[in-house]
Amino acid sequence: MPPIDHDKRKRTLRPSLDDIFEGLDEFGLLDVQAKRSSVSAPLEVSKFENINEFIDQHGRPPSNEGDLAEKLLARSLKGYLENHDFRVSLKSYDRHGLLAEVNNIKGIDDTSCPGLVDETIIEQPKKAMMADKTSLAEEVTSLDDIFASAEFADIDLGDSSLFDPVHIQFDSNREAPDEIAQRRTCEDFYQFENIFNGIHDGLRAERIKTARFTQATKINEGDSFILKGVVCLIDSIGEYRTNNEGRYDPRLRVIFENGTESNLLLHSLSKRLYEDESGRRIVREAESVEDAFNNISHKDKRAGQIYFVTTKSEKTELKGIPNLVKIGYTELTVEERTKNAERDTAFLEGPIRILASMECYNLNPHKFESLIHGFLHAQRLKMTLVGKDGKAYHPKEWFSVPLDTAREVVRRIIDGSITQYRINNTTGRLIKKHE
Repeated sequence: MPPIDHDKRKRTLRPSLDDIFEGLDEFGLLDVQAKRSSVSAPLEVSKFENINEFIDQHGRPPSNEGDLAEKLLARSLKGYLENHDFRVSLKSYDRHGLLAEVNNIKGIDDTSCPGLVDETIIEQPKKAMMADKTSLAEEVTSLDDIFASAEFADIDLGDSSLFDPVHIQFDSNREAPDEIAQRRTCEDFYQFENIFNGIHDGLRAERIKTARFTQATKINEGDSFILKGVVCLIDSIGEYRTNNEGRYDPRLRVIFENGTESNLLLHSLSKRLYEDESGRRIVREAESVEDAFNNISHKDKRAGQIYFVTTKSEKTELKGIPNLVKIGYTELTVEERTKNAERDTAFLEGPIRILASMECYNLNPHKFESLIHGFLHAQRLKMTLVGKDGKAYHPKEWFSVPLDTAREVVRRIIDGSITQYRINNTTGRLIKKHE
């Protein structure tokens, strides 16, 4: 393509670059402003822009006499002024002319930015400024930096007692448990199996009743309860102790039907039974109440009954014997044992009348019966009778002795004092041996 040949006259009329730059800038093309930071700008640029915006709003540089935010801006500006690298990197953003060369720092207050920094800082020698360069260039990047700054120390925090640690004194009288209740295997559970079996038999037959456990319900040895669907038995109550509220609260030995035991505190068990919607007290039978009155506990094993009956036979040879009493033993009840008395030679094949009975616990009933018979040997009935089948038999366990004497003999054998007594064969009464 051939070169364009411009007209020489027209060329002379065109303005030069010097003419353009020296002429009027009608469109403001040569009005160059300082850069503004962008979102992705470095941290120091963003902070310097905050200083610029402060000056835009207040018409002055940030001061150390202002609020915390202003103090932080003044501190940042101070660091930028004293750091050559920052002055170079921020120069293009310095639209208020805040930054100057080190040798012109002293003149800043007298030119465009009066009151920018403290006079002590402006007049600081260059060597001292360089020595403190690291500390003064420190950036505030966290609350810890703010709280550690000298400016923050000047802030009036008000009543400093608000920050004093408060030590709460807990009640020293609150009693720590001497031990924590634990569930463990019951090593002697065999002693309680019959009790739990009897309870379940009674519940099935509706012979034993239950009642809702209440806060007023008392707990005694031998009592039984249903806790979380499991039958438990109070085997023993520990030594006297009170809790921190002064209430009676001993430890218990609680046996559970699953073969375990626990040493719960009385009030702990009461609380669990009360809070358990199915928690029930097993109401004692009348016989059990009577046993408790006679100091017979659940641990006393029932051996059977010693019974006292007399005959209502019309046989001539029997009617003439005074105080004729049979002293026998049965593992059943007296009523069950004597229901066939008229067909049993042990009852002289005649109707009988029950005089008394005594429950036996924790003993060998056969030996016990033998002791009674041996002590009353002299009062034993010695005769031969003919039964309804025509066969002769010798009555056993029949004595000619007052009922009171027979019962006293039994009691003396039980308490062990029988060795101090003998039978007066004339009166048939029990008397001490030295009389």
